Amino acid sequence: MRFRPNAAILIGAIVALGMSACAGRDGEVAQYSPAASPTVNPYGIASIDPAAPNEPVLTVTGGGAPLALTLGQLDALGDTTVTVDEPFVKTRQKFSGVPLAAVLAKAGVPDTATIDTGALNDYHYASAVRSLVASQALIATKLNDAPIPYDQGGPIRIVFPDGTALSSVLDAWNWSLASITTTGSSRPGA
Repeated sequence: MRFRPNAAILIGAIVALGMSACAGRDGEVAQYSPAASPTVNPYGIASIDPAAPNEPVLTVTGGGAPLALTLGQLDALGDTTVTVDEPFVKTRQKFSGVPLAAVLAKAGVPDTATIDTGALNDYHYASAVRSLVASQALIATKLNDAPIPYDQGGPIRIVFPDGTALSSVLDAWNWSLASITTTGSSRPGA
């Protein structure tokens, strides 16, 4: 194989430049450091500051009484704790929060409705209210007695107790829940 002298010089320059980029002062080789690596948000969005105490974290629309709820207002609607086999991290975790049924009742959403749950990263999951309530859907506001960090699906997320119909439907476990919208009703004649 025959190389042109200019091509050989160019390749040599690129290799030398690459090697010098890996060296630190006095020619020592830089080492990979996990601590120096930036944290990547698993939800595909930029880092988010925690919600202020008076800032709504969940909106519920399409029922008889639209809601914009803060974490404190959500927690005031009920306190349920479940320990579940969390399917994404594959470990048992304790979640506390308010039953979805309580939030939907306050918003005037009938159990015959269909709702769309929307996350901060625009992920959506639609389901009949009856199946979510029958599976004891919980809007979790705490993980192991502490606020849920955004990088673990917070500040609120939907979880299901073990053994319920939706506990094994991973799409239903909506992380970083931001909105619930009534999209239809299954009432006869509606």
